[in-house]
Formats: sequence, structure tokens, C-alpha cells
Amino acid sequence: EIKRKKKMKKLCFLFLTIVLGLSLQSCLHDDKTLFDQPAAERIDKSVSDYTQLLESSEGGWMLHYYAGKNYSYGGYTLLLKFKNGHVTAMGDVQDPEEQATSGYEVVKDQGPMLSFNEYNKVIHPLAEPWLGNPDGVQGDYEFSILRATNDSIYLRGRKWKNEMVLTRLPKDASWEEMMMGIITVKDGMNVNTYDCFLGTDSIGQCNLDGSTRRFTMTIGDKTLDMPYCTTPTGISLREPLIFNGKKYQNFTWNEESRSLQEGDLRIVQFLPKNHKDIDFWIGTWRLKTSLRKKITLTLSMGSVANTLKGKLQIGSIQYEILLTYNPATGKLELPGQPVTDPTYTYPAGIVLIPGSKQEGKLFGEGKGSLLFTWDEDMQRATAEDSGQITGHAVDSFFGVAYGEDLSPIMKPDGSYTYAFTLPGIEYMTKIN
Repeated sequence: EIKRKKKMKKLCFLFLTIVLGLSLQSCLHDDKTLFDQPAAERIDKSVSDYTQLLESSEGGWMLHYYAGKNYSYGGYTLLLKFKNGHVTAMGDVQDPEEQATSGYEVVKDQGPMLSFNEYNKVIHPLAEPWLGNPDGVQGDYEFSILRATNDSIYLRGRKWKNEMVLTRLPKDASWEEMMMGIITVKDGMNVNTYDCFLGTDSIGQCNLDGSTRRFTMTIGDKTLDMPYCTTPTGISLREPLIFNGKKYQNFTWNEESRSLQEGDLRIVQFLPKNHKDIDFWIGTWRLKTSLRKKITLTLSMGSVANTLKGKLQIGSIQYEILLTYNPATGKLELPGQPVTDPTYTYPAGIVLIPGSKQEGKLFGEGKGSLLFTWDEDMQRATAEDSGQITGHAVDSFFGVAYGEDLSPIMKPDGSYTYAFTLPGIEYMTKIN
């Protein structure tokens, strides 16, 4: 009898274990079903809500866009207006006066995602590859939507993970005036070097590089380096500067004082001794090379902004070349370029090609250049390699002659035919 009762208890315990296990599995399945359905519904609703929010701004939105993994490239200002599944964009990416309209969509990913799913010639160049650089400036055209208020939408680039914010613009915002403001600020900030003052105290120097769109500042042994965006009234740093517990991030440009200011922090432009205006370079210069002959370069204003036309006199022959002026550095740049043959000796003309006398190499047109920097102490413009070719230094230019087949004319020994050469360029001095 005792054995029978023990056996019955075991059977009952086994039965209860099976029933409880099945019940628990059923409950878990029901809970999962109940959880999944509302989650999907929530995402669908957020997609709809974000679409409505984007299209609710009649004046559009401003996006401070940061490129490069870990914010390693520069900042751009985009103006975006969303309507009926389309986005219209302007920005300081390429042509700041250009508008472009294309499709967009808020879609479901792991969460809601803003996708510029049709090519837009304002937005997509930031995500396009360059020749020799498959990642370009490492920009995104798809963004996870992190959160939003009525006036701000917080985004994260899907591929490069940089975070940025869409800020609602006023209903009556004039995009044309805003872009003209950005252009005016950029034109004013045409020098890279600045002194920094907190109140009346000097706290060091900083650099605002308009070409890389980056701000750098050294304080003691610490260096700050971050991208910035140009705004219609000044600049906005990606992260605030903090001094004495105060934050400084959005600076206003003052054209008269050539400075940026927020509160008691002023960033004042200054010109180093070697910075020269474009007008300084106009005139006739003697070019010092390793050749024992007189070579002069007469410069006049070019037909395009920040260019100078050059008449290169070698012996009795004069060649016309083009140099570019960098207003941020005050330097001249001599790049490789086609040159018209004034003697009509060479059917396809001449190509001025950068090279190295020291290495005995030509680098090819478009590869490398020379910079001329004014040396106040020596009273001459020193020639220096621009640093465009890793591991090599340009110190010369060679006028390679081209034939009817548009190829270099070769000598019987396999070497190039030169119309002229400028080997070992050291500096140039002004004659008048």
C-alpha cells in the first residue's frame, strides 16, 4: 500500500511538471506575440509622426552636417525643406546658390530612419567617392532618427555614426539671404590665423581653416581639434569650448573688427608677417633656378577671382601661365598646366609638369605644385613644395613638348623633349 501511494505521488508530480511547463511555454508565446505587435505598430506610428514633423516646417530646417569617421572632416550647413515626399536642399557644399529637389522617405530600419533615397546634387556629393578615395569625405545620406522635439530632430549617420541636429527655421526664413550671409562670413574669414581673448586676457592662438572647415586651438599641452559649420552670422563649433565653467559654441562674425565673438570670448583675426594681399604679388619678379640665365615672371590680375596671369620670360620667348592666390595664407601656388607654344614649334603645345631635380623625376600634370611664401627678413618669396605628393617633393617644372598625336615628343634616346625647363626653383625677388 505504501509503495502504491509513493508511485501515485510520482505520477502526480510528473503530470503537474508537464502541465506547468506547457502552460509556461504558452504564456511566453502569448507575451511575445503581444510584445511584437505593439512594437511594430509603434515604429509605424513613429515613421508617420516623423514624416509629419519634417513636413510641418514651412520655413524648412537647418542641418549642421559633419563628415568623416569620428568627425574627422569638416562641417557643412544644409537648408532642407520637406514636402509631399520630396526634399529641397541648399548648402555650402559646392555651389551655395544652387537648389536641388529629390525624393526622401522616413522608413523602418531598426528604428525610424530618414533616407534621401534619390540623388540630390546638394546632399549626395558628401557621400560620393573621389578619384583615389573610395570613401570621399565619409558623409551619410541615411540617418537614424534618435529623438525629436517640435523644433529639433536628432540624427545619427547610418554608416559613419556622426550625430547632428535638424533645427526648425522660422516660417518667413529667406534661404537666399541665409546663404548670402554664409558666403559673406566665409569671404571675411579669409585668413586662417586668430588670437583668442577671454575678456582682456590673451589665452593663445587658434586656426580656422576654411578649406578643411576645422578649428584647432592649443592651450598649454592640450590641443583642441574639431569641425565647425559656417552660419549666416558666424560659425558654430561641433562642441563647445569651456572656460571658467562657461560654454562657448556659437560665434558671431564682426566684419569691422575681423573677429568672432560669443560673450566675453573673442577670436580676432591677425595677419602673420609672411601674409601678403593679392595686390602685393602684381609686378615683375626674377625667378632663381639652378640655371645660369635670367628668367622673369610678370604677374597681373587674372580674369577669375584669386588668380594671377603670369608672363614667363625665358631668353627671347615669353610663355603665358596661370598662378592661384590663397587669401587664407597669402601665398601663391604654381600648379602643372597646359601652356600655349608661342613659337608654334610643337603641334599640341606644351605641358608644364611638376618634377624633382633632386630625384630626377616628373610627377605628371595635376600632381604636385610649388608655393611661394613671402620671407620678410630675406625680402624674397621662397619656393616650397605644397606637400601634395606623399614621399616626394616638387622643386622644379619642365615644359614637356607634345606632338600631333597628343603625346609627349620623345628623343631618340627615349627622353622627353623640353620646350623649356625650370630646374631647382629656389625663390623669386621683386624687380618692380
